[in-house]
Amino acid sequence: MSYLIIHAIRTRPIITIIASLGIFLLIPLIQSINTPLAWEIWFVDLLNKPFNATLYIMFSILFGIYITLYIYTKSISCCNINRKKYLQSGTIGSILGFIVGVCPACFSFIAFLLPLGASLTLTAYSPLLTVLSIVIITFSIYKLGGLRVYREQ
Repeated sequence: MSYLIIHAIRTRPIITIIASLGIFLLIPLIQSINTPLAWEIWFVDLLNKPFNATLYIMFSILFGIYITLYIYTKSISCCNINRKKYLQSGTIGSILGFIVGVCPACFSFIAFLLPLGASLTLTAYSPLLTVLSIVIITFSIYKLGGLRVYREQ
């Protein structure tokens, strides 16, 4: 007995790895446009905030799993799922987790779009917002059928 999510990851492990690493490394890649010290700042921030870093790692892994499951369910015809609806909720969770992941104050366009008080508030509640992102992506995985038992066709 295996779950659909396990089968999807076994079928497409490269997609899972690339999506997880891609979202995990996207923040320092974007920041490196503005400053050559982006990788050092990002790495020090991960070390200084182990709880936030753990949440962000969990978010990144779930993001990779979500993308893999979405691609897998799209490629098989056995799943009658409203993918568009759960693609939207997964996208919302992904954007929220990406923007407020480890260091929302370090993400340059937040400072451009929001006043300083709002940016500081996001920084203070960053772990809570990352947990919310994890919950949204987990819900999207559940609604995509990832926790259903997979039966060979």
